[in-house]
Amino acid sequence: MELLAELRNNTSDLHQRLDRAVSRTPFASPEGYQRFLLMHARVLPQVERWLSAQPLYATLPGDRLRTAALARDLEALALSMPAGACVAGNSSSVAGLAYVLEGSRLGARYLLGQLAKAGAPYPVAFLRYGEGEDHWTSFRAWLAAQPANQSAVATAVTSARALFDAYLEAVCHLEGAQAQ
Repeated sequence: MELLAELRNNTSDLHQRLDRAVSRTPFASPEGYQRFLLMHARVLPQVERWLSAQPLYATLPGDRLRTAALARDLEALALSMPAGACVAGNSSSVAGLAYVLEGSRLGARYLLGQLAKAGAPYPVAFLRYGEGEDHWTSFRAWLAAQPANQSAVATAVTSARALFDAYLEAVCHLEGAQAQ
């Protein structure tokens, strides 16, 4: 089994749902960009805190933690870091969670282009974090070296799906808060 292919195949439905949910509000609009950052703020700090405590995560090359950059962007927009949801736990997979976060970093390139096209003058430390480094290639090499037996794949897929679900719940929460 190839872990990357299994993660991609078994999470694509949630990835598509999340993309659709995020795009319900135009990303380059003030509301859309703030919602995007707040969605990440409800999930990312807790996941990165858990990952940074895992010895296996430390074997990934480069500085990948983006919470501080996210906090700077929120502060520049006069937004507070919201309370987050607990996503990761003892049975979580570093590989599964990192897969979702590294995919998010890949998506940041596209989103930066959207902001540039719109001439949107937003703070983008979060989207630019790690720019110029090839995190995806080093992540893929790292992932290929991880166990890919049936149990490891199942745990990674479950963890990745849980993280996608947490992001979807964050979007729903923010949409509910905006409606009130």
